[in-house]
Amino acid sequence: MSSTIRWSPVSDLMSLHNAMDRLFSDSFGFPGSTRSVNAVGEGYLPLDVYQTDKEWVVRASVPGVDPNAVEVTFDSGVITIKGEIKLPEGTRPESYWLRENYYGKFSRQISLPEDALGDQAKAQFYNGVLTLTVPKAQPAKPKSVKIPISGAQSNGEPRQIETAATARK
Repeated sequence: MSSTIRWSPVSDLMSLHNAMDRLFSDSFGFPGSTRSVNAVGEGYLPLDVYQTDKEWVVRASVPGVDPNAVEVTFDSGVITIKGEIKLPEGTRPESYWLRENYYGKFSRQISLPEDALGDQAKAQFYNGVLTLTVPKAQPAKPKSVKIPISGAQSNGEPRQIETAATARK
């Protein structure tokens, strides 16, 4: 009995994409580590990642998936989305004449920059699109403080500070 291994052109494209990212990063010093996206496992989960002034937004297309069957975690700056797209009931894989939609388990990881506050992330599932919003940490505002200088006289003229050299004169 022979087994058939399913060829996935998307996984080949992702490995080519990762290789090109490494090539440009190593050759020209472009920072690629802040935008690392990894396809894990068999399935490919298409998504968009963008930012606004206040948050990071991740949109994943998961048509036909029960929202309760999707697991989303945030650990050390990495968002992981896992789930499974099941075949419609009553169908068998061998009965398809053409099948372009992916069915099976999927897992996807997205590394976000350090300003992402994962413990405050929110997820919404609507019309087959999972939207995650991750707030950004507010940057520390510079605070200006006047520092008094010791050794100055009240008339504004500097006071001579006695040192060992001036004490001998």
